Amino acid sequence: MEMHQIRYFLALCDELNFTRAAQRAHVSQPSLTRAIRMLEEELGGRLFHRERANTHLSELGRTVKPFLEQVYREADKAKRQAQDFVRLKQTPLRLGLMCTIAPNQMLDFIAGVQLRHPGIALQIVDAAAAELERRLIAGELEVAIYALPETPPNNGLHYLSLYREQYMIVMQPGHRLAAGTSVEVRQLHGERYSRAPTASTGLRLIAFSRSSR
Repeated sequence: MEMHQIRYFLALCDELNFTRAAQRAHVSQPSLTRAIRMLEEELGGRLFHRERANTHLSELGRTVKPFLEQVYREADKAKRQAQDFVRLKQTPLRLGLMCTIAPNQMLDFIAGVQLRHPGIALQIVDAAAAELERRLIAGELEVAIYALPETPPNNGLHYLSLYREQYMIVMQPGHRLAAGTSVEVRQLHGERYSRAPTASTGLRLIAFSRSSR
């Protein structure tokens, strides 16, 4: 069964006249008649009773008509969805965003995507870095922005460095880390601290609580 046979069948259902149905389908009458005959052979019986001035659906024709209408509608819908996708009219883009990334880092990016590609429906998923990587591998996200500096890169993912963030650590003079000139990430293990960007520069501040060791 081919789509043009279904299209000719539905045109004939509406017109109940082979000549008018052929004109509506933009084919010659012999081509339409041949397609209907092949469809009847495939379905095992007559779809129309052909009388001199009274072409009408057979019982088999009335039975299969709603199913063929549904097939034609779904095929047309699939074609339009595919065309919209290719033309970027309605293309979803699921972006994972690490929950600690400052919003002001992403505002220009999001605005740029919407301006240049208005057909892309941007969906932002907020989660921790490890969860975003898991969703990427599972195919639940198209792209994600996160950092896992102490985790080896996954060979199944493509990585692109976007930017570097500068961190400033604020602590009391008597804190165990205050004597050094730099702090490694592993040295923060077990410490109680909060992280936040400054309002103007996006600089990260790590402030230790009074109860830190």
